[in-house]
Amino acid sequence: MNRRNFMLIGLISLISVERSESLDIKPLKSNFSLTKALYINCLQRTQTQQLLKEYIMIALKSNYDNPKAKLPKDVKAYDERFYVLYNYFMHKLKDKQARKKMKKAKDLWESSKKILLKEPDNKNIMLLDNNFKEMIHLLSAPKVLKTKKSFKAVAKTGHMCRIPLYMANLYLMKVLGIEIPDYIKRMQDYIKKFREDIKFLEAYSENTDDIKNYLKKASNSFIFFEMMYRSKRSAIPTLISKKADDIFYNIRTIKSLYGKM
Repeated sequence: MNRRNFMLIGLISLISVERSESLDIKPLKSNFSLTKALYINCLQRTQTQQLLKEYIMIALKSNYDNPKAKLPKDVKAYDERFYVLYNYFMHKLKDKQARKKMKKAKDLWESSKKILLKEPDNKNIMLLDNNFKEMIHLLSAPKVLKTKKSFKAVAKTGHMCRIPLYMANLYLMKVLGIEIPDYIKRMQDYIKKFREDIKFLEAYSENTDDIKNYLKKASNSFIFFEMMYRSKRSAIPTLISKKADDIFYNIRTIKSLYGKM
């Protein structure tokens, strides 16, 4: 694909974004249910990637959505909600391994939030990338509290929310000049997994018209990431950020709609 076509499609993608779902961390109200806590915990795992993306956008000196002013507020909001959920889950968890994972996740968050408030550099970005991937794994511990299994369509959406954010952050790190030895493999794996999952969801017989609409939007937006990876020209960081958040919003909405079934 030549530069002209890539940039044209990029501009079309930018216009077609119906809303920019930048990082929005709402506080948890008191007396929330276990179902609500588990839903927000899944969201919290994904939002580590949005915090990282804001940090990288500062390093890229982007003015879009004013990440330098926004990130400290988002870190504070995330920290407050993190501890509400942490205390809630630790009160309920009896499984020793699950409790150990939660404690390790807390330690990782404590060190990561300090880094997020520092001036970004490549070393700290790579450290956060590793920390947050481990946090995402560790924060899955409260799943042992589920009283019943969620059907596969819901289970697929959690990881799908994160894939475009993983890809966006990986690409933006490369733009910064960070050496990523397994860059091609990771991008190819993300594309393959997302396409497999979206195909699975599209085939689900109980999909409503709303769900079909959001699936189509997510699939169409993901085309941009496939082109971004394959192009030899650099895409616009702001556009990458917006499209990643847009897909995240669509998949999160699909998960919510499935949850109401």
